[in-house]
Amino acid sequence: MDAIDTLTGIANALQRPVELEKIGKMAVEMIRGHLYEGNGFSPLAPATEAYRGAGKPLQDTGALRDSITYNLVDGRTVSVGTNKPYAALQNSGGVIRAKKNWLWIPGPGIRSLQRSFGYSPTEVLRGLKAAGYSVFRMGRTMCYRKKSGDIKVAYYLKKSVEIPARKFFYLTGAEIYMIAKEVGVDLNQL
Repeated sequence: MDAIDTLTGIANALQRPVELEKIGKMAVEMIRGHLYEGNGFSPLAPATEAYRGAGKPLQDTGALRDSITYNLVDGRTVSVGTNKPYAALQNSGGVIRAKKNWLWIPGPGIRSLQRSFGYSPTEVLRGLKAAGYSVFRMGRTMCYRKKSGDIKVAYYLKKSVEIPARKFFYLTGAEIYMIAKEVGVDLNQL
């Protein structure tokens, strides 16, 4: 029996709708915990780490974690999910392909430039030019520098990038048991 079938069985066994809310809250916190723990997650790609700094995967802004919520659909159903369109790709892995010419992957130090000039590559490059930097392309890399200064990478240009699977949206058997116990359902009776 998988987690969804077991949770459905728990919900069906309940007599009080207030218990559905407890199931939802517990499941959300457990799934959020998987994001925080990051067990089994592939490490950050070097370009990602250079852009945002060292840290754990899927923990940059907390937006994905905070988007995991539950909803009481009817008197007998609780739904746990997220409204972030990238959540499924992060959970299951996959390939992102450029819709037009290139994906613009931020280079080291671009985050601070985004705070000054704007988030998009166009805004960053325009801001660099306005600040007196020379902006140019070298192969598949957009670069910038002050006159006679060191060349710095602004963006790596790629046709596609592979996102490793970082499974976080699940409940373990122990977690399902804990939810069932908390709401007074005997799993052996399902």
